[in-house]
Amino acid sequence: MDNKVSLCMIVKDEEKNLPRCLESIKNLVDEMIIVDTGSKDKTVEIAQSYGAKVYYFKWCDNFSAARNEALKHAAKDWILILDADDEFCSEDKIKFENLKLNLDKKYVYCFETLSYLGYEKSSDISINMNPRLFKNKYGYHYSGAVHNQLLNEEHGIISKFESIRVYHYGYTNKSMIDKNKRARNMTILKKLIREEPQNKFNYFNLGNEYCCLNEQEKALSCYYKCYEDFKPYLGYSPKLLERIVEVNYELKNFDKAIKFIDIGLKYYPNFIDLYYMQGIIYDELGKYLFAIKSFKMCIEIVNPPEFLKSIYGVENFRSFDELSKIYIKLNDYDNAYEYCIKSLRSKPDYLGPLYNILKIFKKKEMPINEIKFNIEQFFSDFPREYYFIADLFYKGGYYETALEYLEKLTDSVKVSKEVLVLKSNTLVRTGKFDECIRLNIMPQDNLFYSQFLTNNIISFISIQKYDLAFDALNKFNYENISSEAQKELKVYRELVNLFMGKKIDVLSNDENERGYTKFIIEIIEIFIINNELEEARKSLKLLDLTADKYKFLEVGKLYFKYGYLDMAKQEIFKSVKMYNLIDKDSIKILKEVISI
Repeated sequence: MDNKVSLCMIVKDEEKNLPRCLESIKNLVDEMIIVDTGSKDKTVEIAQSYGAKVYYFKWCDNFSAARNEALKHAAKDWILILDADDEFCSEDKIKFENLKLNLDKKYVYCFETLSYLGYEKSSDISINMNPRLFKNKYGYHYSGAVHNQLLNEEHGIISKFESIRVYHYGYTNKSMIDKNKRARNMTILKKLIREEPQNKFNYFNLGNEYCCLNEQEKALSCYYKCYEDFKPYLGYSPKLLERIVEVNYELKNFDKAIKFIDIGLKYYPNFIDLYYMQGIIYDELGKYLFAIKSFKMCIEIVNPPEFLKSIYGVENFRSFDELSKIYIKLNDYDNAYEYCIKSLRSKPDYLGPLYNILKIFKKKEMPINEIKFNIEQFFSDFPREYYFIADLFYKGGYYETALEYLEKLTDSVKVSKEVLVLKSNTLVRTGKFDECIRLNIMPQDNLFYSQFLTNNIISFISIQKYDLAFDALNKFNYENISSEAQKELKVYRELVNLFMGKKIDVLSNDENERGYTKFIIEIIEIFIINNELEEARKSLKLLDLTADKYKFLEVGKLYFKYGYLDMAKQEIFKSVKMYNLIDKDSIKILKEVISI
């Protein structure tokens, strides 16, 4: 049967994303219906250049209303739903064409949505099965102001899952900064909760928004509210349990996380994501045999239901990778290496196992030239792949070697912003401060600019040009940056004030706020790497500006990493004395220090 397809989409100010989306789908559909809700950029012109029929709809804080407007204008047999920040997978276009030949109106066809988290084209991906293709004029419509759901009161919803992929870029760092999606969604959801307090789905969605803002306690409160009178048959119920587990893990409420994993596995025995999280938690607790068992369960589950699988790669490469890390901790390097190879075979473009292989070589005290030779055997596309090799050595702590590969790369190919960021990070860790400062050619509106700025601040302080560090911070445009970047720059502002002898302000009085500490630790570590011990000692005063209860443990681990054993012991004892707090890594450090 020759089934014609209408693409239906709602847009607003999508000039950066829309060309990629329409280019990926233009030869697969028979018409494009685009409803614009108030664009002020070139979105409409771009849509029209692809032959789309554009309609206008006044925004009313309701995504379903806008999407239903698009459905009204569709004239073809079937409707395909995409968003402007989606991209249809080019490798799956033939699958789509074949699917069109055998469509059945009783089904809603769900495709895999691979959402990039953080940076585009990374391995940090979330997978969801979303309804994408359904029969037109068959009773389908959307409901829900924010995270709209497809409904059909006449015929019901029967989902059919297809292995067709759609890449989604709406949750990358840049997209979240550009669109301020969180604030928009939360305003709508809070209004809905006031109007419909018994609708638990709104609490679930509000919890998701708080998660994206790193406000885990508030997120958990929403999830628990949603969990009341739990109904396992609801479409979002498995994801709710998974979110409760994830947030409790992030808050280090391990007992609660394990409790909800057990609940989830009783309802959904093949819930592969929960087995994976179980392994992560047991690993964190040092229960390595239990962790190994959990990760092996992920590998043994064959074809889990699509709605119970959202963490990308848990059935193969990601679990192999975690197993290799555990065997490294157990000093079983042969097993560790074997699982690294299995992970690479499952997904050759996943670099995680190579970091583990480098760690194995380092543990075996292999000479650096031999390490370089062995690592290069995993690559073939030179000089392009020098960047990935440089990144491996950088993350392994071989900064001079990383810089060596970056120099080969910059002499051979066009330099990307990612290469410049890595080079900046490497230069500041090899004491090449003047060169690091000269490297900063990134415009302020670039997502990576703050990384150059912080490296320059360290460089200016190292060469005692504090005024230049102060000026660089004052010239920076703090609008439209993520909350994480705001915390980082706040730390660096206090760092400059500290070295200039100016008044320094408290960063946080929340003992559960750990965000500032990681940036302080990074600053101290850079000074230690460069043997600038006086600067490192002075920077320690920044820790007085945060109430983070884990800060002494983190300093202890840092001291131990660089061989300052007595100082490491003192900081860990301080954590126990002041907060009655210790973790498995710190216990291991104490055992090793005391036994020496």
